Amino acid sequence: MIQEVLGVDIGGVIMAHQAEGSDTSFFGDNYLESPATEFVFEALHALNTAGRFRDNVHIVSKCGKETERKSREWLSHRELAEVTGIPESHLHFCKKRSGKAPICESLGITHFVDDKLEVLSYLPFVKERYLYCPLESEVEKYSEHLSSVIRVATWMELLALLQG
Repeated sequence: MIQEVLGVDIGGVIMAHQAEGSDTSFFGDNYLESPATEFVFEALHALNTAGRFRDNVHIVSKCGKETERKSREWLSHRELAEVTGIPESHLHFCKKRSGKAPICESLGITHFVDDKLEVLSYLPFVKERYLYCPLESEVEKYSEHLSSVIRVATWMELLALLQG
């Protein structure tokens, strides 16, 4: 059986969307207090420790150097490795949204979760692409790709689909 590999974005997927300028905004001083998406760590633990994605969950995020540093710090503060079993070596960063494609290809990603339809449009080689709680304005802009993705609203829903 071919091993399936899951890729997951950080902003808007693992870390909840926050209003810029809010007290817990990731781009503010209290970025470590930025909330995680509901049920995300439990779902990632379940997916990474058993079943078809066992030890094959990777986090792939687009950001600059400073946001990468803050993202790594936030994930460490949230004890990602301890809670989910996803090692730091499974964190991957790139500078452009389109840069996720070569990373996913090299990792053999078969399933990918992102909140940006644009990103999912760069991954036609990924067997199943999940659009997690996107902004409607972004969906409208890339609507021609909507038919090739599975839209999900919660990690509970996503977990059920990924474990099925």
